Order: sequence, then structure tokens, then C-alpha cells
Amino acid sequence: MSKITIKETNNPLIIKFELEEFIVKNKNYEFKNIDETKNSPLAQQLFYLPFVKTVYISGHFIAIERFSIVEWADVQEEVAEQIEDFIKNGGVIIKIDEEETNKKTPLSIYAENTPNPSVVKFVSNKLLTKTVLECKNIDDTTASPLAKELFKFPFVKEIFIDENYISISKNDTTQWEEVVMEIRGFIKSYLEEEKTIDLLCMI
Repeated sequence: MSKITIKETNNPLIIKFELEEFIVKNKNYEFKNIDETKNSPLAQQLFYLPFVKTVYISGHFIAIERFSIVEWADVQEEVAEQIEDFIKNGGVIIKIDEEETNKKTPLSIYAENTPNPSVVKFVSNKLLTKTVLECKNIDDTTASPLAKELFKFPFVKEIFIDENYISISKNDTTQWEEVVMEIRGFIKSYLEEEKTIDLLCMI
């Protein structure tokens, strides 16, 4: 169980109680009253303190805004101790909403022009890879089944995949306006079927 560090903020009414490990990832929570705390037993408990106005939970800290009926100097140690005891006794800080976790964000792909008229970027709202992949031809696609499939389109010349986009360079035999919807649809279907994009990510 990590020790809590008390940190002042730029706002004298708000103080942060920092932990050594992350308590929530990729999300921030703000509770303005006890009625909003159904998914945070810790925030619920903190609201029983008469001076607590707002509770913020994010990353590796819990920040509390107080009403001006007390000074932080008089109560901050007591609050830190209460949080420590709560965690030490196995208290739940945030209940993960199963329904929310299982709700997938619909995948979207949009095509974006680049300064090079031969190249179009197909941007995804989800991470595609953590490694940069550059394929000058089909022989370079051993690490990427997706790139290999894209090279089956006769006009595809080069492919570059990074984080959340795929850049495709075409040859001069085809105009982008004739094929952009087809490529966009193909990438979207491929990703929706959760096929492998990049073998290096699986190592």
C-alpha cells in the first residue's frame, strides 16, 4: 500500500492526495455531491466530511475542493489518513461499469488528402499499431497482413502505417476519387473483423 503525499494546488481550496500507483486509467471523475457517487465508494465516504465540496479522481491522485468553513492545514492529515485506511481495508475507489466497458466505440475511418496528390491518409479513431510500418512493395509486408491485403489492389504503390492511420501511395493509372471509398470500406471491414494488422504488436 503506497503512502499518500499531500500536494497543494494553485487553488487554495483544492488539495491533491497523490498515490504512488495509478488508481484509474484514461478517465477522470468529478463528483459534486453524494448523489453522484454511486460508482465511487471512496468519494461517497469523503462526502460525509462536512467541508468536502467536490471530489476529483484521476490517474494517481484524489483531489478535494473544500468549503471555506475549515482550513486545509487543520484537516489534510486526517483526510489523508482516512483515504489510506480506506484503501488498506480493500475499499473500492471506482467501480468499473461493466456495461460501459463492454460498449465498444463504433469504428470510423475517414480519408484525408495530403500535400502529395498521390497519397491519401486513412485515419482511424482507434490505435492500429505501436510500431511504424513502411512497405515499399508486397515483399515488405511480412509483418503486416493488412498491408499485404492492400497491395492486392493493383493501383497501390506504397503503404505506411503508424499509430492511428494508414497512408497509401497510388500509381498514376487510377484517380483517388475513383477508389477512395472502396479502400476506406475495405480497411473499415478489415478492422471491424479484428483481423491482424501488425504481427510485431503480437510479440
